[in-house]
Amino acid sequence: MKLLFLVRHGKSSWDDPTLDDHERPLNNRGLKNIPKMVHRLNGWQQGPQLIVTSSALRAAQTAYLFSEGLGCAPKLESNSMIYTESAFELIDIIRETSDVVDRLMLVGHNPALTVLAQMFGFKEENIPTCGVVVFGFEVDCWQAIAEEQGTMFYYDYPKRARPDRVNRDTE
Repeated sequence: MKLLFLVRHGKSSWDDPTLDDHERPLNNRGLKNIPKMVHRLNGWQQGPQLIVTSSALRAAQTAYLFSEGLGCAPKLESNSMIYTESAFELIDIIRETSDVVDRLMLVGHNPALTVLAQMFGFKEENIPTCGVVVFGFEVDCWQAIAEEQGTMFYYDYPKRARPDRVNRDTE
């Protein structure tokens, strides 16, 4: 089984209108929410072996804080292709992942992350900032993942009272 963790970057700052979108950092709320989400995710089964993040500053900061806080000590990589609006580009990145990795986390942006999650069966309209969705795939290689094939195992976000740790289809 392959586990795919999708994480939308933390809340970003709009304080400096001269900054390029790619260079916007996390704001105080984003910095405060990430440790809460890391703590919750640490309480759930196994974490990722590899985190691949967008090269945008807010996503890179989010990914770094996740990698530092998760008890599973994941490897961290940056990929500028995750800075995209296309869910299909994200699928390509996932399918290029080494099959040695069974648990992959992508840290990126909307709308691509939400659309990707919806392709795998996510029923919500939006993954909130710092939201985490985990899908399982009954495959041996990342190349084999396909739409509507994922099983959602986990969904959480900072304002949620408690994590949803079960597949919504079985509730």
